[in-house]
Amino acid sequence: MYKVQEVAKIAGVSVRTLHHYDSIDLMKPSNKGSNRYRYYSDEDLKLLQQILFLKELGFSLKKIQEIIKNGYDAEYAMARHIELLEQKKFRIEQLIDNARMTQNEFSSGEALSNEQRFSAFSIRHTPDRIDLYQKPEIEVSVKEDLENIKDETSVLEASAPQTAKPEKEAENLEEIDREANRIYSAVAGLMHLPADAQEVQKEMAAYYHLLDRFYECTPNMFRNLANLYANNSRFSRTIDQHGVGLSDYLKDAMHVHANALQHA
Repeated sequence: MYKVQEVAKIAGVSVRTLHHYDSIDLMKPSNKGSNRYRYYSDEDLKLLQQILFLKELGFSLKKIQEIIKNGYDAEYAMARHIELLEQKKFRIEQLIDNARMTQNEFSSGEALSNEQRFSAFSIRHTPDRIDLYQKPEIEVSVKEDLENIKDETSVLEASAPQTAKPEKEAENLEEIDREANRIYSAVAGLMHLPADAQEVQKEMAAYYHLLDRFYECTPNMFRNLANLYANNSRFSRTIDQHGVGLSDYLKDAMHVHANALQHA
């Protein structure tokens, strides 16, 4: 067990901060002695680490409380921490590069274009969204995606029943769903690249082929599925749990692939 002063020294926070976390029921010590001293366990310190990660990512204490109390999965959350921190790192690197270009403008007299001047500020801002830390109860289902396109868009019109593949060609839907979720996670790790980057489009080709195992996928169907992912909160909420803003990025990447197929 650790005394409050020891925890403060280990974690680099103040004793007052730890007292405050106790008072608002964010992180209470495992034990309080008869002398009213606080004693913290290793599990308490693990929780404190999670709280500090969330603070670093810009979450308010109120939102951190909601995250922690809402079925918090530390292992799942750590993957989200890494994704958000990687995006934060990329944004900071772009801002530094932009500042250096601007500094060079002063010293060299070579004017920047307006596109160069504001290039770093067009990068998507990462919102402090609580839902990103809510582990989905079920993974994204390819079959459900395609059936919902049929229901919610006009992509699969009257001819849709004829486009379905025989069941024997799509017999292992669990395997297909696992591969779809692998692709989502892979693309989430590539979001620092342009949507038309070779690495991203390789995953889009794999995704198109995957969908084609269940339905005879067309570029137009692929494009409409992308729109549904970005514009329908039921889909975007689940997909974005693989990475912040993934549904919007996936839409752009899928559009690039659909356009390439149409013009091939």
